[in-house]
Amino acid sequence: MTDSLLRATALERTYRGGTREFAALKGVSLAVAPGDWVAITGPSGCGKSTLLHMLGGLDRPDAGEVWLAGTRLDDQSESGRALLRRRHVGFVFQFLNLVPTMTVLGNVELPMVLQGVGRRDARTRALAILDELGVADAVDSAPAELSGGQQQRVALARAVVHGPDVLLADEPTGALDSASADIVLDLLRRRHEGGQSIVLVTHDHRVAAAADRVVTMLDGEIVDERDLTGKTAKQTYANLINLEG
Repeated sequence: MTDSLLRATALERTYRGGTREFAALKGVSLAVAPGDWVAITGPSGCGKSTLLHMLGGLDRPDAGEVWLAGTRLDDQSESGRALLRRRHVGFVFQFLNLVPTMTVLGNVELPMVLQGVGRRDARTRALAILDELGVADAVDSAPAELSGGQQQRVALARAVVHGPDVLLADEPTGALDSASADIVLDLLRRRHEGGQSIVLVTHDHRVAAAADRVVTMLDGEIVDERDLTGKTAKQTYANLINLEG
């Protein structure tokens, strides 16, 4: 795909511990076009999070290439990869990584401050996204004072507030009750409708069904890929999910 915003080609990654080796990725290729929404599903340990980390330049593959916004990402220095992430990527981590010494508002303002956005503009945008996610009343709280679901929504606010080209999200609804998950999904849908590219790792097939494309991994490989852009395809996928449930 020549117009890919994000492209991984033949990625391989093996983790070694003592005399043991574990092949987390075995020649995985994936392309994400501008405005695309891709959900990556599969059982625990299949390589989903490893792939997401490679796509965002948090780790390097043993073989293969990752390209982001026309620049090869995997062969950059650590500082070079960090700069590309800052310019183009929003991350929602499984373990959130909120700064514990900053308030909720400070955490959400941070990516904009790093980009040189003025303090007043950063605050206005941060407050708006926190309100959209239903956590505006917690702006002066420390992350530790929030519930897990509130922390998850703050992490999502921080990831999207600066308008990244692509959002990489690892189980963004994993710690949420159904009502909070609906709020997050509604935000993702609105962002996607506005042109946001999203790559989302999830165990929840109902979350995956909101995407344009569902990629299923097993044992470090992509074993299935479904296009859900048509109404019939989405309905068929939803019906399969209901049968499983």
